Amino acid sequence: MLKVVSTAMDTHFLTPVGPAPLPTRSNGRFRSESAQRYLVSGKYKLFPFDQNARSYFDEAVAKLGVTLSDYSFTNNVIWLCQASGFYQIIEDCFCLFGLSGNGLTMLLPPLGEPERQARALRTCVRIMDQYNPSPYQARVDFVYKDFVRILDHDQDGSTPTVAGERWHVEVTNPDYIYRTQDLIELRGNAFKTKRNEINQFRRAHPGHTLLPFCAEHREAARALVNTWTENRIRALPPDGSVEDFLYNLEMERKAINRTIALYDELGLQGLSLFIDGNLEGFTFGERLSHDVANVLIEKTNFNIQGAAQYLFREFSKVFADCTYINVGDDLGFENLRRVKMSYRPAMFGEKIVLRRELAT
Repeated sequence: MLKVVSTAMDTHFLTPVGPAPLPTRSNGRFRSESAQRYLVSGKYKLFPFDQNARSYFDEAVAKLGVTLSDYSFTNNVIWLCQASGFYQIIEDCFCLFGLSGNGLTMLLPPLGEPERQARALRTCVRIMDQYNPSPYQARVDFVYKDFVRILDHDQDGSTPTVAGERWHVEVTNPDYIYRTQDLIELRGNAFKTKRNEINQFRRAHPGHTLLPFCAEHREAARALVNTWTENRIRALPPDGSVEDFLYNLEMERKAINRTIALYDELGLQGLSLFIDGNLEGFTFGERLSHDVANVLIEKTNFNIQGAAQYLFREFSKVFADCTYINVGDDLGFENLRRVKMSYRPAMFGEKIVLRRELAT
C-alpha cells in the first residue's frame, strides 16, 4: 500500500518545508537527500511535481518531439490544482503520477527514449497497483497515439499488453492545431464572419489598448475570471449533466487563477485587452517547440462582441514565426468544440487513454 511519509516521521499529511530538491541518481534510481515530502510505493519514492522537476520534464519531452498541449510543463502544473502530482525517473524516463479521489493514475505515459518506455510503464503499473484498492483503477491519460506501437500486443496484434495483461485503448478529445498564418490573415469565405466580428469590435472600441500581461493586471484578471464563471453558470446547457458541467467549470476556474499567480515563474507570454481603462480580456501562451506555439488560456468579457476574435488574432501574431498554433482540446464542451472547429483546424492532435481491460 502506498503511504505518505516525511523525512522526520510517518504521517498522513504532506507538509512541505520549501521546494523539494532535484533527485540524484543512486543505484539505478533517483533519490533526494533532503526532500521534505514524498510518497513511497515499494522501493520507489515519488517526489512532488513542482518547478524543481521542470528541467527533467522538458528534457524528457524533447526526446520525444511530441507537441500536444498536455506535454507542456505549464499545462500540467496549472491543472494539477485538482490532484496532487508526483514523479519519479524510471528507466531514465520521466513518470508523472496524479493522486486524487480516483486513486493513483498516470497523467502521461513515461517520457523518454522509446526503447525504455515500455519497461518504465511496467514499473509504473506496479506502483499504481500497490496504492489502488482495485487494479482496474490504473490508468494512463493523454497518451500520444504512437506510444501504443512500442508496447507488446496480444496474439492477433490488435490489443496492447503490459506485463502480459490486455489494456483497452480509449480515444479522447483531440487537440486543435491551426496554421499560424491562417489565424493571422483570416482569408477567404470560411473566415468572413471572424473578420466582420473583428471589424465591428474595432469600430465600437477605437480606444482599446493591448498590453503585455504583467503583475499589475493580476487582480483585474481574477475579477474577470469570476465574472466569466458567473456568466457560464447562467448559460448552463439545458441538456447533459449539470454536475459534470459545474465540476469542469470549477476545474477551469482554478487552473486559470493558478496560471495568473504563476505567470512570471512559468515564463509565459500574454496579452491584456483594455477598453476605457478596464481589463476586458487576457490570454496566455508559450512555445511547445521552435515551430509550435501553445495557447493555454483566453478569457474575454462575454458582453463585448468581437473581443474574443480580436484578441485571438492579435495573440497569434506574437507567434508569427511558428508554423502551427495548438489551442488544446475542448474539455468535452460542445460550445467550445464549435468555436474551435470554426477556425478550421489544419490537423488534430490525437490522444488516447489506456485502461486495464476488465477480466471476463
